[in-house]
Amino acid sequence: MDVPTCMALAQNAIDEGNIKAGCEFYEAALHRAPNHGEVLEAYGEIMLHYVQNFQRAEQLLRHSITVAPNEGYIKYMNLAQLLQGQEALKCYQQAYNIMKQEVCKLRTKKSVASIHREMAGCLVAAAELYLTDLCDDDDAEKNCEEALEEALKHCCDSVEVHQTHASLRLSQQREDDALIDIRKAVLLTHKLSEEYQPTYESKIELGRLFMQVHPPEAFQFFLDLLQLNDANPYVWFLLGECARLRKRFHDSARLLKHARQLAVYTNAGEEATTEIDTTIRLLVEEMGGEQAVMQVQHMNETNPLDFLDPEENPDEIVVNEGDDNANEEWAEEPLWEDAAEEED
Repeated sequence: MDVPTCMALAQNAIDEGNIKAGCEFYEAALHRAPNHGEVLEAYGEIMLHYVQNFQRAEQLLRHSITVAPNEGYIKYMNLAQLLQGQEALKCYQQAYNIMKQEVCKLRTKKSVASIHREMAGCLVAAAELYLTDLCDDDDAEKNCEEALEEALKHCCDSVEVHQTHASLRLSQQREDDALIDIRKAVLLTHKLSEEYQPTYESKIELGRLFMQVHPPEAFQFFLDLLQLNDANPYVWFLLGECARLRKRFHDSARLLKHARQLAVYTNAGEEATTEIDTTIRLLVEEMGGEQAVMQVQHMNETNPLDFLDPEENPDEIVVNEGDDNANEEWAEEPLWEDAAEEED
């Protein structure tokens, strides 16, 4: 078999979920052409995302960059995930530079919109470095701000851009501005098609940010996440924590107990149960002791959502799936998928 045939068979195997066979075909392709850039890049991505052999992935991706340093941005994005600090930043910068060159060659609105979204994601990844690994750099805040502003120019309807912008605002202690970005991000999770949705884990992190600035709305957002997976003990825990922050102690007690039971049932691990137990102890203290907790009704019911206390101030809950009036001026901006139609 020649290299193109090996690659095609490898991709077919991966698409069918046969990762082992896919890797064997990639190995066969490398045996025939050890310096084939496309094989190295594709195989490195499989090693990173599917096999999670990070050492082998880094070896393949570095080799692919040596073979073709100015072609293909995905290998740089993948390699950056395996690196830290300045090394990772340089990979994102190179990926962005290659994308800037490629966007000029594209012919359709859909392909242009797609790569602009990729460019925004690259800038967000760089901004996150300035919030973490490179936070002690002299110009970290300025560089983070500039990266996110540029990302918004490429893609105004990215959940990740607004979410990371909110993280920056929280680090600057600008909670009101952070809330604006979080609301935009949450609204997008209700509006965007599935292909543009962030991962479930990323949505949980968005909820955690929300909880820091507006627990009532965060509570509603976590209820939405339960519709995607009602067996996740961490989401139940965050619901309980939101209720505690809102002084809705009876709701919190029932939710935290359910989270604790679910964590044990799903073998969530010692770290998860310890975090829940710590919050339960804090709740008991805030309620005035164990006797107060014992007075909470419906503690043994299987679904604590059936016994939530009614909202005293429902007007403070402004973000939900049907809320097109949240930040009306921004919401009227066209979404990328609306413009991403093939040109004639």
